[in-house]
Amino acid sequence: MLLFGTELEHWDAAMYACKHKLHRVKSTLRAQLSVRGANTQPVLIEQISEVGLDFLCDAGAQCRIMPEEQKIPGPVFDVYVDIAFWLPNSDRELQTRCQVLFCRRLSQNSYRFGCEFHQLSDADQELLQDFVQQAEIDLAS
Repeated sequence: MLLFGTELEHWDAAMYACKHKLHRVKSTLRAQLSVRGANTQPVLIEQISEVGLDFLCDAGAQCRIMPEEQKIPGPVFDVYVDIAFWLPNSDRELQTRCQVLFCRRLSQNSYRFGCEFHQLSDADQELLQDFVQQAEIDLAS
């Protein structure tokens, strides 16, 4: 059973990495994160794509996001966060629920989380697609 879990973890991580590399753009978008309905806290969206995002946070936020039984960074299961952010030149805030897939420790007080969008409205998906496509055009120029 453990072997199956390990293979499943590897598959999830590989699928996320494959999806995440497609149309991924670097960003410095500020966002508000909420975990399990608790108060929001600021995070920085470092990369974003049409399927998900990576955000940076401090150790305090990392402790609130990670499951209690998981003490070290790595694959994360059954954890969802709510994230709200503004895209440049957008007239409304995007709000989404994301499934957390992994956590990486960058330094003593800095962590990166990788998430896949779990709930994103069609209108927000369209705004995100436009943003990613424009960022790719700007990068190619």
